[in-house]
Amino acid sequence: MRKFMRFPPRTLRFRLLLILAGALMLLAAFAPRANAALIRFYDFEGTDTPPYPVGLQSNVPAVEIGAATTLFLDNGTPGVPFSVASTSQEAGLPLNVPVGAGPNLTSLGIHRSGQNPLGIEIPMPSSQGIYDVTSVSFAVAANGNGYQFVQLQMSTNGGLTFNVNLSGLVAIPNGPGSIISFVVPAGTTLNINNLALRLDFTLGQSNGADLQNQIDNIQINGTIVPEPATVAAGLLGVLGLCWHQRRRLIRSVRLRRT
Repeated sequence: MRKFMRFPPRTLRFRLLLILAGALMLLAAFAPRANAALIRFYDFEGTDTPPYPVGLQSNVPAVEIGAATTLFLDNGTPGVPFSVASTSQEAGLPLNVPVGAGPNLTSLGIHRSGQNPLGIEIPMPSSQGIYDVTSVSFAVAANGNGYQFVQLQMSTNGGLTFNVNLSGLVAIPNGPGSIISFVVPAGTTLNINNLALRLDFTLGQSNGADLQNQIDNIQINGTIVPEPATVAAGLLGVLGLCWHQRRRLIRSVRLRRT
């Protein structure tokens, strides 16, 4: 007797399509993404970071928050602390505040700017160099006798030296509040394991104890590329799921034919 070719039932074909669609969705989930994000946000709120009178950790709504994101204040020499006596806790500046941020109550006050420069170091280490920073911005107030210029710098050795200038000197406007922004070309900071950024404030005008500058709401924007190990693990999981379902479907077709 002549045998006719049998095809799997329509429900089985539909199941195959569902499994294929699910596999593609999982692949998309595990693939490296380049979605713009607020990576760090320093608003000087929260618990004070000793010995300074403000909090130096990144806060919501940044992707990375908490103690591991704490910045460092130097006196012009990387790793050498800025004078605690030259800092104060001041009212927050209502500028450069992202959606979803907490109450904007506190800013970093600077006194005696003429005694030394101020460096705000932002360590961003990762074993795979996952940070692609595209912009850095902050709010600043100046009373006319504080710092005159600020520059964005980069370190490739974790802050031992800041050997790359990502910008020229930018003049700090006098007044109750301004936003200064730096654009970083895409890919500049990617694949640097010991990345650190630094806002370098120079040419302070006064050694007095009066309030000379306020700094607030530092934003580090860009993308975080998933580490290769994470992507590989996800892809292996997808392949394993597809192989497992393939074997089940083959057995199901054989049983239906008998």
